[in-house]
Amino acid sequence: DTSMVKIVRMFLALFATLWYTTSQLNSSAPFYIDSNSKSSIIEKMGDTNYYQTPEPKIKYSSADADCLAKNIYFEAGVESTAGKLAVANVTINRKLNKSYPNTICGVVQEGIHYYNAKSEHYVPVKNRCQFSWYCDGRTDIPNEGKTWESSRALAITVLESHYDEELIDITDGAIFYHANWMKKYPSWSKQKIIMASIDRHIFYGNKRKLY
Repeated sequence: DTSMVKIVRMFLALFATLWYTTSQLNSSAPFYIDSNSKSSIIEKMGDTNYYQTPEPKIKYSSADADCLAKNIYFEAGVESTAGKLAVANVTINRKLNKSYPNTICGVVQEGIHYYNAKSEHYVPVKNRCQFSWYCDGRTDIPNEGKTWESSRALAITVLESHYDEELIDITDGAIFYHANWMKKYPSWSKQKIIMASIDRHIFYGNKRKLY
């Protein structure tokens, strides 16, 4: 009977549709592959975090990144990656040291400032700061190009690694440095211990106590 065949076909089509839409293979719930059997699919139920946006890992401000990038750029922009990283290490080490400001920008911009009524900003007194580029009277705006881009990229990498506690300190804890081409080294260098010599800088830590 033709009508009976049509009814049976409709029933089978309806059954197939219901099976497909309710089976695990078409479930909207998250699933994962069992590590013990690559062919088995196991539905993971009750995962409340599945649809939540993960919290960002960024723990530093854009100002932090900019200050660190400028310090790298002006202090070691023409040096190797190791030379740039060493300057970044010293900046981080000072931030962690109680004798210095507890922010990246505070460390980089540490020095004597005065209020400039014309610009309505506090500006550093010339040659009275921790990093010479910041108070040498020249512009603090980097030139666009590979040197600035690499300094900026390294600054971000350093900050991310620092806050994830994965930053490698190639200066071994140094908090001071000076150029190795100076005819006369700073007087303070005699009171410090050399931690590393990288590219054009010599890095120092406080002299260790003798027991």
